[in-house]
Amino acid sequence: MTAIEGGGGGKRDLARARSIYCSPENRALIARRAKEAGMSFSRFMIACALHGADENDEEGPRLILSEDEQRQLLERVALLNRCNEALLSRLPGTGISALGALAFLIREAQSRSVDASGDGS
Repeated sequence: MTAIEGGGGGKRDLARARSIYCSPENRALIARRAKEAGMSFSRFMIACALHGADENDEEGPRLILSEDEQRQLLERVALLNRCNEALLSRLPGTGISALGALAFLIREAQSRSVDASGDGS
Protein backbone atom coordinates (compact mmCIF):
# COMPACT_ATOMS: atom_id res chain seq x y z
CA MET A 1 0.00 0.00 0.00
CA THR A 2 1.32 3.48 -0.78
CA ALA A 3 1.65 6.50 1.47
CA ILE A 4 -1.20 8.28 -0.34
CA GLU A 5 -3.57 5.38 0.36
CA GLY A 6 -2.68 5.21 4.01
CA GLY A 7 -2.31 1.84 5.49
CA GLY A 8 -2.54 -0.54 8.24
CA GLY A 9 -2.40 0.77 11.69
CA GLY A 10 -0.42 3.55 13.21
CA LYS A 11 -0.31 7.28 12.71
CA ARG A 12 2.90 6.95 10.74
CA ASP A 13 1.06 5.02 8.01
CA LEU A 14 -1.57 7.70 7.44
CA ALA A 15 -1.37 10.01 4.49
CA ARG A 16 -0.78 13.61 5.50
CA ALA A 17 -1.45 16.89 3.76
CA ARG A 18 1.59 18.62 2.27
CA SER A 19 1.76 22.12 0.84
CA ILE A 20 3.36 23.12 -2.41
CA TYR A 21 3.83 26.66 -3.65
CA CYS A 22 3.23 27.47 -7.29
CA SER A 23 1.58 30.11 -9.42
CA PRO A 24 -2.14 29.81 -10.26
CA GLU A 25 -1.12 29.20 -13.88
CA ASN A 26 1.14 26.29 -12.91
CA ARG A 27 -1.51 24.84 -10.59
CA ALA A 28 -4.06 24.97 -13.42
CA LEU A 29 -1.59 23.29 -15.80
CA ILE A 30 -0.80 20.54 -13.27
CA ALA A 31 -4.52 20.00 -12.60
CA ARG A 32 -5.20 19.72 -16.35
CA ARG A 33 -2.40 17.20 -16.85
CA ALA A 34 -3.58 15.18 -13.84
CA LYS A 35 -7.09 15.07 -15.28
CA GLU A 36 -5.73 13.99 -18.68
CA ALA A 37 -3.80 11.19 -16.93
CA GLY A 38 -6.97 10.14 -15.07
CA MET A 39 -5.40 10.91 -11.71
CA SER A 40 -6.14 13.13 -8.75
CA PHE A 41 -3.95 16.20 -8.31
CA SER A 42 -2.18 14.61 -5.32
CA ARG A 43 -1.58 11.24 -6.96
CA PHE A 44 -0.27 12.99 -10.10
CA MET A 45 2.16 15.11 -8.06
CA ILE A 46 3.40 12.01 -6.21
CA ALA A 47 3.78 10.06 -9.46
CA CYS A 48 5.77 12.93 -11.01
CA ALA A 49 7.96 13.34 -7.94
CA LEU A 50 8.69 9.62 -7.58
CA HIS A 51 8.93 8.74 -11.26
CA GLY A 52 12.11 6.78 -11.84
CA ALA A 53 12.90 6.59 -8.12
CA ASP A 54 12.18 2.87 -8.03
CA GLU A 55 12.43 0.96 -11.29
CA ASN A 56 10.34 -1.91 -9.87
CA ASP A 57 7.48 0.37 -8.84
CA GLU A 58 4.66 -0.14 -11.34
CA GLU A 59 2.10 1.99 -9.53
CA GLY A 60 0.49 4.39 -11.96
CA PRO A 61 1.16 5.29 -15.58
CA ARG A 62 4.56 6.10 -17.08
CA LEU A 63 4.88 9.81 -17.56
CA ILE A 64 7.75 9.79 -20.10
CA LEU A 65 8.81 7.81 -23.15
CA SER A 66 11.30 4.97 -22.93
CA GLU A 67 14.66 5.38 -24.65
CA ASP A 68 13.47 3.19 -27.54
CA GLU A 69 10.25 5.20 -27.90
CA GLN A 70 12.24 8.44 -27.87
CA ARG A 71 14.58 7.10 -30.58
CA GLN A 72 11.65 5.98 -32.74
CA LEU A 73 9.95 9.35 -32.30
CA LEU A 74 13.15 11.20 -33.22
CA GLU A 75 13.63 9.04 -36.35
CA ARG A 76 10.05 9.71 -37.48
CA VAL A 77 10.31 13.43 -36.84
CA ALA A 78 13.60 13.50 -38.79
CA LEU A 79 11.88 11.70 -41.70
CA LEU A 80 9.01 14.20 -41.65
CA ASN A 81 11.54 17.03 -41.62
CA ARG A 82 13.35 15.60 -44.67
CA CYS A 83 10.01 15.25 -46.51
CA ASN A 84 9.08 18.81 -45.59
CA GLU A 85 12.44 20.13 -46.83
CA ALA A 86 12.04 18.22 -50.11
CA LEU A 87 8.53 19.60 -50.66
CA LEU A 88 9.62 23.17 -49.97
CA SER A 89 12.87 23.10 -51.96
CA ARG A 90 12.93 24.69 -55.39
CA LEU A 91 12.90 22.36 -58.37
CA PRO A 92 16.06 22.66 -60.50
CA GLY A 93 15.80 25.33 -63.17
CA THR A 94 12.51 26.73 -61.82
CA GLY A 95 11.35 29.17 -59.21
CA ILE A 96 8.70 26.77 -57.94
CA SER A 97 8.85 24.33 -55.06
CA ALA A 98 7.88 20.68 -55.32
CA LEU A 99 4.80 21.49 -53.22
CA GLY A 100 3.88 24.31 -55.59
CA ALA A 101 4.27 21.94 -58.56
CA LEU A 102 2.01 19.37 -56.87
CA ALA A 103 -0.63 22.03 -56.17
CA PHE A 104 -0.45 23.11 -59.83
CA LEU A 105 -0.88 19.51 -61.04
CA ILE A 106 -3.90 19.01 -58.75
CA ARG A 107 -5.54 22.21 -60.01
CA GLU A 108 -4.91 21.14 -63.61
CA ALA A 109 -6.36 17.66 -63.01
CA GLN A 110 -9.45 19.15 -61.34
CA SER A 111 -9.86 21.65 -64.16
CA ARG A 112 -9.63 18.92 -66.81
CA SER A 113 -12.13 16.82 -64.85
CA VAL A 114 -14.59 19.73 -64.84
CA ASP A 115 -14.04 20.35 -68.57
CA ALA A 116 -14.52 16.66 -69.43
CA SER A 117 -17.72 16.15 -67.45
CA GLY A 118 -19.14 19.60 -67.95
CA ASP A 119 -20.68 19.65 -64.45
CA GLY A 120 -17.69 19.57 -62.11
CA SER A 121 -18.16 15.98 -60.95
